[in-house]
Amino acid sequence: MYKSIIPLYLICFGCYILFTRQPDYFDGEIVPAKIVKVYDPFYKGDALQAEYTDGLKTYYASVDGLFSKHQEGERLYVIYEKNGIAHPKNAQAYTFFGYWISLGELFWSIVLLVLSFQLAKAITMNPTPEALLEQLDYKEPSKPKYD
Repeated sequence: MYKSIIPLYLICFGCYILFTRQPDYFDGEIVPAKIVKVYDPFYKGDALQAEYTDGLKTYYASVDGLFSKHQEGERLYVIYEKNGIAHPKNAQAYTFFGYWISLGELFWSIVLLVLSFQLAKAITMNPTPEALLEQLDYKEPSKPKYD
């Protein structure tokens, strides 16, 4: 059972990650950016943000992430959606922890994996006596050599 659940989990989680990122990976533009200090009214002080340009205007993106320890002047990449409904202001730092993997998604997907495994184990652990007898009495039907 272990051999089939783990690959199935990895395939499903990989597909989920690939197709649910915002801004979209397939429609997004990845551009270089530089970390700068910008006044943030939410924090009422200076905050580190990624400064990037779309060729016409300069924008700023938040660089807060799970393991983000950025320094001012550091270079990184930013992903944003150039076309469509989204605006270049809706950008995100293109990092593994932050863009591809978030702590909440990872936690809940592992919880779902453990719960589904326990459920499958509970369902198949104690079969009824009738089911056991049926399995013992089963005879494979004879098949012709050539169909």
